[in-house]
Amino acid sequence: MKRVALLSSILCLIALSLPLIGRDTVKLHLKWMHGAQFAGVYAAETIGAFDRADLEVELVPGPATEVVLQEVAEGLYDFVLADPSALLARVAQGLDLVAISAIFQIDPVVIFSLAEAGIERPEDLAGKRIMSFESSYVVQAVLGRVGLSEDDVELGPSSFNLNELYRGEYDAWTGYITNEVRQARADGHDVQVIFPTDYGVHLYGDVLVTRRELIVGSPDLVARVVASLLEGWRWVLAHAEEAAELALAWDPDLDLETEREILESSLPFIHAGDVQLGGMTTERWSAMARVMKSFGLLSPTFDPKLAHTLEFVSPEEDGTP
Repeated sequence: MKRVALLSSILCLIALSLPLIGRDTVKLHLKWMHGAQFAGVYAAETIGAFDRADLEVELVPGPATEVVLQEVAEGLYDFVLADPSALLARVAQGLDLVAISAIFQIDPVVIFSLAEAGIERPEDLAGKRIMSFESSYVVQAVLGRVGLSEDDVELGPSSFNLNELYRGEYDAWTGYITNEVRQARADGHDVQVIFPTDYGVHLYGDVLVTRRELIVGSPDLVARVVASLLEGWRWVLAHAEEAAELALAWDPDLDLETEREILESSLPFIHAGDVQLGGMTTERWSAMARVMKSFGLLSPTFDPKLAHTLEFVSPEEDGTP
């Protein structure tokens, strides 16, 4: 009887451990610190999408620097949510990294100013002092669309201190409409926003990146990661009001109302309606590469197809709400 009881206990333990057997553990590095920007990632964990895909996903908060991209190439991390321009630059330098899905179909980076500055169009930026991040070419690309260049403006160094804009030290600011623009309005300022897409500058925002070695060696694993993440984002689109709360489980110090505002302002950039959620097109990647080449940021012979694959996503619209 004791042997039967022992055997029964062992079988029970094996049964309880079965869901974990064969589960793949992967490390996903976020683009920034925890927040509603990654609500779809949190949702994939919360609604069981990772579990159903036999995945154990370890989330590592950002920022996703060039060093992090290097570490993905070396295998320290398996996936990273990264900036597409940074990816293109690093692939051009020899890193064998590949974008496998575009989470933000439109980059939420815009150029904005206080309303009293009277800057309504890119042409109004001529002669103005603009804060532009060193890694961003948005300002130059928008200026180029209206016949101006960076020689026609004064570009200041990278800064996160919006008081410099409020005090008039800058005439315009480059930042996220989901963050800096929202913060300026919360601080009581009326702002004027220039959207790059209105001037033909179409950039992806957060893109999911892995190393080519993983795609070649474990395509099923990569497909499961992409599918489960997109399942999480579909849930967010259908449950936007409650989705922002998920971020607080990862960082209890976050402010719920702020995260709700961030997520609400992010959704139009995540699902723009012209392609499938998470989808990409070679044409968009080629256009981004052309802009970077025009500023000498990429070699004229660089092929942007090296930096992305459509193997795991479809560019067609899928009716996602």
